[in-house]
Amino acid sequence: MPHYATKRFNYWGQLGLLTAFCGAGLVLGGLLSFIPLMGKVNIFDTKGSTSDIMNKILVPENASAIRWMQLISTLFLFFIPPVVYAWLCHRKAWLHLGLQQPISIKQVAMVLLIIVACSPAVAFFQDITEMLPWSKATLAKFKQAEADYYKQVMVIARMDNFTDYLLSIFMVALLPAVFEEVLFRGALQNLLSRWFKNPVAAIVVTAIVFSAIHGSYLGFLSRFVLGFVLGWIFYRTSSLWLSIVAHFFNNALAVTALYMSTKPGEKMDPSKMDENFPLYLGVLSIVVVVGLFVFFDKISKQRIDRPGEEVRIPGYDFDKNPFANDIAAGDNKFQNLN
Repeated sequence: MPHYATKRFNYWGQLGLLTAFCGAGLVLGGLLSFIPLMGKVNIFDTKGSTSDIMNKILVPENASAIRWMQLISTLFLFFIPPVVYAWLCHRKAWLHLGLQQPISIKQVAMVLLIIVACSPAVAFFQDITEMLPWSKATLAKFKQAEADYYKQVMVIARMDNFTDYLLSIFMVALLPAVFEEVLFRGALQNLLSRWFKNPVAAIVVTAIVFSAIHGSYLGFLSRFVLGFVLGWIFYRTSSLWLSIVAHFFNNALAVTALYMSTKPGEKMDPSKMDENFPLYLGVLSIVVVVGLFVFFDKISKQRIDRPGEEVRIPGYDFDKNPFANDIAAGDNKFQNLN
């Protein structure tokens, strides 16, 4: 349940702060992430193309260092910036980000069902993307970008045994779920929802940014669908934990599929993380997900009756709040409804 900023920053100011912190985190995290590679790779060797340099780095021997690089870079890009932003703009940062909203076992179970049900829809939209009338050169460029992405996944998610599998679950499934949800749903969608006064528009814009930042052309629509589902879960519950659970479960399913489909000593094929379904199942999946969300809403209404709307937080001083007029209008609207 979003609430008003309480430290005199208007919406443009909040977006500016969040963007600036993310930019700083990208630069700082990028620099610090090279520390684990020191002594393993000459990071100042600029001979050859960018692809050649990345090929030198993305080798199995550097798996541990690459994992640390991933942890550091995502921590500084996705987690620290929204936390600092929330702390500066809101007195109760964790509450604002959705990390103090209680959840129930029924909600968790429904979220897991929704993720399983939407898997064919996600695959459906990726298939649709590949069937669009791209030129051969463009399609080849898109597929090369996917291949480059998979090179990194192969190193980070290297799984020679069950211990490696658990480590991959932590690095590839859990950490991205926590870090990305704090930024995209807890901070960005939350801000846009209050700003636009239209939660669905905020979900769409956030899902676009969420998908675009992954840098996958062929996977853009599929990640957009996933981002929309995660955004809708947050919108209807104001609990970031449920979005984190859903995101983690989606990632964990992919990692588990890769682990189960790879025999000991066999080279991993990360493309197995992408599930394939008949197109008709994709359409059916959309219908099922909509039905599950209707039922999910009935369960969640017991805990939140004004999803996506801003409310007063008891004990806040609004005398010098830049949103005082909006607060008064919102309260009058709520009183009229009752």
